[in-house]
Amino acid sequence: MSTWDDIDPTAIALLFVGCARLGDGEIVDAELTRIVERVSQWMPGASEVQLRATLAKAIEQFRAAPGATAQLELVEAAARRLHDLLVPSDRERVVTELIGLAYADGEVSVGETDFVLAVAHELGVEVALGS
Repeated sequence: MSTWDDIDPTAIALLFVGCARLGDGEIVDAELTRIVERVSQWMPGASEVQLRATLAKAIEQFRAAPGATAQLELVEAAARRLHDLLVPSDRERVVTELIGLAYADGEVSVGETDFVLAVAHELGVEVALGS
């Protein structure tokens, strides 16, 4: 795995926030808890304050985008940045974690599925949908 200094934890958190928000229109507590847990795995040794600050920065960037189209563009830009920063196995890990986040509230919406597939495409990760 990449070191904390080699990645952009805020971009990763932004993907998680985007998945939670754009997928079904809301972020529930279970998703926020899952996001902090996931970001902590990308920031080994980070304090709770650092983790919460990273999440807060991602949420602020997301909220500052004027509308759903701008939010989606922001998320796509974050995915492209991570494509350039992360090795293939870490990009696959991000997609796997997004899938897990989509399930965090107990159901997966079509919007969440579409979001994960779009991010996977930007990251260059193939995802096979079960039938």
